Amino acid sequence: MTGFDQSLTARICARIVAASQVPLDPFLLQRGKQLFLDGVAVGVAGARIEEAPRILAEYFSDPLAGGGGKTGSSLLGLGRKLPAVQAALVNGAAMHVLDFEPMWLPATHALSPALAPVLALGEALGSDGAACLRAMIFGIEIQGWLRQAAGSLESHELRFHPPGFVGPIGAAVAAGILLGFDAAQLANAIGIASSRCGGLFTNLGTMTKATHTAYAASLGLEAALLTRRGFSGCMTTFDPAPQSYGDAFFPKGFDAEALLSFGQPFRIVDPGYAIKIFPAKFSTHYAITAALDAKRQIVATDAIRSIKITAADVPSSNRPNPRSGLDGKFSLQYTAAAALLDGHVGLSSFTDERLARADMQALLPKFSVHLTRDIPSKYTSGRHLVMEIGLASGETVLTRCDRPRGSWGSEPIGDEEHLAKVRDCLATMLSPADVSACIELAQSIDQLDASGVQRLLDLARGPMVKC
Repeated sequence: MTGFDQSLTARICARIVAASQVPLDPFLLQRGKQLFLDGVAVGVAGARIEEAPRILAEYFSDPLAGGGGKTGSSLLGLGRKLPAVQAALVNGAAMHVLDFEPMWLPATHALSPALAPVLALGEALGSDGAACLRAMIFGIEIQGWLRQAAGSLESHELRFHPPGFVGPIGAAVAAGILLGFDAAQLANAIGIASSRCGGLFTNLGTMTKATHTAYAASLGLEAALLTRRGFSGCMTTFDPAPQSYGDAFFPKGFDAEALLSFGQPFRIVDPGYAIKIFPAKFSTHYAITAALDAKRQIVATDAIRSIKITAADVPSSNRPNPRSGLDGKFSLQYTAAAALLDGHVGLSSFTDERLARADMQALLPKFSVHLTRDIPSKYTSGRHLVMEIGLASGETVLTRCDRPRGSWGSEPIGDEEHLAKVRDCLATMLSPADVSACIELAQSIDQLDASGVQRLLDLARGPMVKC
């Protein structure tokens, strides 16, 4: 068995620690601050709009779950606190439950597993904003390299939901950087976190899907805190071995040597990330875009007789009969129908009430969806969606989306449009003045001392919500 000092994992962790001691590029910090703001805002909205974060907060406040205390780390949008590990879990769910957080390449949800533990641990430690921002960036970065090391995978080839198998390690790295770990401590935390990985696609469309990032955030943080107390884990997680991390989660192999590229240029900058402007699974953004294009060509939706969608084989996206508004976020049919009926898709599009309305129930049966492996499911390899709408007049409206706005190689989401999203999310709880204050603090996170970070968290926590 390879000793730690000679292992690939030791070299990777040494590189991460060394990178953490070098000043970060100003453009990288700018991108990181945009992500920080996005995560806080979406987390507030997720906690206010969806039930899952409130149920989790109620559960962890129950004495049967070890709760009951009123001190600890802030819960976004819920007006209360919990111990740091539990707070990271609830906030990780809140940041993800709307499916509104940025998308990454290769595909995963890297922000919530990194930011949620940083907010919880940073508040508990009294960390300043620069330290929190750096830790978040490093937690995101390792997740990107883990996905890159897996090689080129189509959606149908994935066995587990990506944030479930890279998120715990991202959270452990983020927490380790904030705690000032050396390479050996970081490797140990990664080893513990690697046994906390998982997450099944079958839970998409349920509250459990948000816990893939939530438990990633909390269990990675827990791995770091256990490491600090001397709890042991595998020190060579990234080294090739039978039944190892790479062997378990990556069906086409795992090039751990790629992780030695950790650092400049950071993946937050290259290839970058896709800011979401629709609160739904990124696969559905193709359908939403095509449907909004078609909407401009159709006088009345009651003239629609049929809608055929041809798209890449992403099995979880073919949902002809969503069980709830939350489930509709993952349905090509529902998201396209919302776009056709309302001319927009936003926070109000995914309620049970919107699903139950007569116009939605009349339109959904008119869809047929063909998922084909002839269309790549990777975002930069020719992926597209074609929508063919048959009208009562006998005419056909044909639209196609090759790349949704904000994704790689397409029209970017500008700062003002992103701020409009942020304001909408924060306005689910905060007054206009507090929305502006929260944005100003988040945009200057790298300049805030510990008291400034606490002011931001006090605002984002908001008034007490009855769970």
